[in-house]
Amino acid sequence: MRACFLDRDGTINIDHDFVHKPEEWNWIPGVPKALQLLQEQGYKLIVITNQSGVARGRFSLQQVDELHEYAEELLKEWGVEIDAWYIAPWHPEFHEGKDPELLDERKPGTALFEKAASEFDIDLDQSIMVGDKATDLIPAIKLGIKPFLVESRFTDDKLKSWADENEVPFYRDLPQIVALSSIISTSEDTKQHSF
Repeated sequence: MRACFLDRDGTINIDHDFVHKPEEWNWIPGVPKALQLLQEQGYKLIVITNQSGVARGRFSLQQVDELHEYAEELLKEWGVEIDAWYIAPWHPEFHEGKDPELLDERKPGTALFEKAASEFDIDLDQSIMVGDKATDLIPAIKLGIKPFLVESRFTDDKLKSWADENEVPFYRDLPQIVALSSIISTSEDTKQHSF
């Protein structure tokens, strides 16, 4: 079983900073169709997201869950189902009295990737990870998952240099990865697909 691991804000939806309400959820253009193509190719779709707004008291874990349910409803139009959402609601500055090991769930920790691999029997060597920050992709590099960096409000020269140094391919967005990389197919039909 292979998976496409996905960051959330800035990777599948536009990052408006601490997104937690349905009215704040906007797909990055072409993402639902890209997810559909990935799912058709046998990739499990697994979102792993840091949501420190919970630890900060800005919103609740229930609100995060409800937002994900809303996103899943929207995806039904494309026949797409997210196989799992793994949420790290922690932040080191707001962790007093909590188990310190929980912080490894927060990217760049690997705990949630390893949990997903165990629960879904995923072959990490055949899997990919898409994210817009180095912290999203460091766990992938550690675990042998193929990393892909996408552009977002966090993209700068330092991040691009990190990607170059770590041989992480950089694309505009997830639809471009699906259209131009070799993760789906080498057929011209796929490469010319319009998003």
